[in-house]
Amino acid sequence: MTFINCHVHTFTIDHVPNRFLPLGLVTIMKPKAVRKPLSWIFSTLIPFSKRDLFDRYINFVEITANKSQADTLKGVRSYYPRGTKFIVLPMDMEFMGAGKVKVGLEGQMQELLGLYKSFPEEVIPFVAIDPRRKNLLDLVKRYVEEHKFRGLKMYPKCGFFPNDRRLFPIYEYAQRNHLPILTHCSRGGVHAMKIKPSMLTRPDGQKLKKTKAKKFAHHFTEPKNYDEIMTAFPDLKMCLAHFGGNVEWDKYLENAWDPHGREGQNSSWVADILDLMKKHKNLYTDISYTAFHSDRYFPLMKIFLEDERINDRILFGSDYYMVEREKRSEREMSIRVRYALGEANFERISGPNVLSFLDLEKQDAVLSVDPTLVTNPQN
Repeated sequence: MTFINCHVHTFTIDHVPNRFLPLGLVTIMKPKAVRKPLSWIFSTLIPFSKRDLFDRYINFVEITANKSQADTLKGVRSYYPRGTKFIVLPMDMEFMGAGKVKVGLEGQMQELLGLYKSFPEEVIPFVAIDPRRKNLLDLVKRYVEEHKFRGLKMYPKCGFFPNDRRLFPIYEYAQRNHLPILTHCSRGGVHAMKIKPSMLTRPDGQKLKKTKAKKFAHHFTEPKNYDEIMTAFPDLKMCLAHFGGNVEWDKYLENAWDPHGREGQNSSWVADILDLMKKHKNLYTDISYTAFHSDRYFPLMKIFLEDERINDRILFGSDYYMVEREKRSEREMSIRVRYALGEANFERISGPNVLSFLDLEKQDAVLSVDPTLVTNPQN
């Protein structure tokens, strides 16, 4: 059995805006000579309630600082059986209002291309998309048609609505060429740091009230945004990553709402995603980060995997290296997931389900990509 982890990141600190972390930590903590003593000072001399959060920041910088994407890939592959494959997801963070990046998206993508050529049997590369980037369709076509990248990665929480009309040509191209799209769909994660006036109106014309950026960014990521997309592009394969996220899983388990009330009113994003998956046959979700966050979610996940209406569209992913901010290692958590869900379920979500999402044979048939690129990366 070959496992596929559908959700890992290898971008480095050079691809991250300099205000990506609070307190200027991206810049301050990059040198190891500063990072180590500062970590000791915060953990020993300043015992505050958010210490765990700071430890996560330390781990984040530790993994990404002064390393290449190849170093990061070697880190995650060391946790999994030989032959495991990884969908590698770049991120376009240049428009989130968090400062400048040392290496822009083009540089990040070129490094990912080099990684793909070095590890052609293990790396499945995606292209990062953001509607604010000029000539986005040309960028996508180049990496898909010339370099055989296998899908698209979207992160609306950086400051755009996924049903932004500027993305519709991308969706049309992806649907026609059987390119899957994986998109962030949880309240957690990074977010746009500045809310501009143009963001206060949804693509359908609905006006929104301006709030603090962290809270407002939830509008970009709501599951309901995808109903219009999947209706307009019914053959497009889209994965709502994180299955709504841990906050929404807690809400699903703890809170009550009227199932006969107005659709979506006070319900959890978990319920919203389930409803959308039952409505749209090509909508997927993954359990990345969420499954690694708490063991309490395993019983409910197992129940979902018994539902024949959706169990072939739930994918295994970890969200490495973001999940490394948690206290357990990638290996320990992936084994806990495998044990809790059972071997048959784990094999399903890390094998056939991911292959169905990728649809590689149809991609190759439509794009007529030279198959020798995978085995002879020097071409």
